[in-house]
Amino acid sequence: MFDTPEKASAAVKEFNASRGGDAFQRAVEVSKVRIKSLLPPEKLSVRDVVGESDEDLPSGKSQRLLKLLEEEANESACSLDRIASVCPEYQLDWLWVEDQLNKLSNQGILIFPRPWTVQLVGVPSEKTAKAPIVDVTQKILDRIRELGGEAEVNVVIEHLKQMGVSQESVETSLDRLMNQGAIYVPKTGRVGLV
Repeated sequence: MFDTPEKASAAVKEFNASRGGDAFQRAVEVSKVRIKSLLPPEKLSVRDVVGESDEDLPSGKSQRLLKLLEEEANESACSLDRIASVCPEYQLDWLWVEDQLNKLSNQGILIFPRPWTVQLVGVPSEKTAKAPIVDVTQKILDRIRELGGEAEVNVVIEHLKQMGVSQESVETSLDRLMNQGAIYVPKTGRVGLV
């Protein structure tokens, strides 16, 4: 008697293996040979298995969906029926796509201009990608010194923007200086050296 079916199965396998002796080992070898005969003689690459039409598809589902929308619904509105009919070409499931369309609509990336149609209106591109944040704390301190130890935040931001620094970098560096206690806010919209 065994407590679980798994234990009983393991005991039967062990018994069968020990009872057969060399016969069991030969059966395993015959199985290996049979499986190897089913495999192709040369190694295959992904390109051998994937069809030519699938080569230019991105690997991620979200990327494939955005590619579908860029090709079908970028210039003008596209019917949901059309989107559903091309989903298999992009290896996408319609139910998943339908859910994603609602999410993209909530994010403002696409709209439903008329019932049962969809249009892409805003795709994050490489051009609109965020610029890297650069530490410009020393430049900020130098600029405030040049302006007499106190300056308008907008003046500092504009000065550094003219030097090619993003506004986000300036704001991050201002926060860092504030947290370090190097500058303070004498009144709203102004910063001064401590």
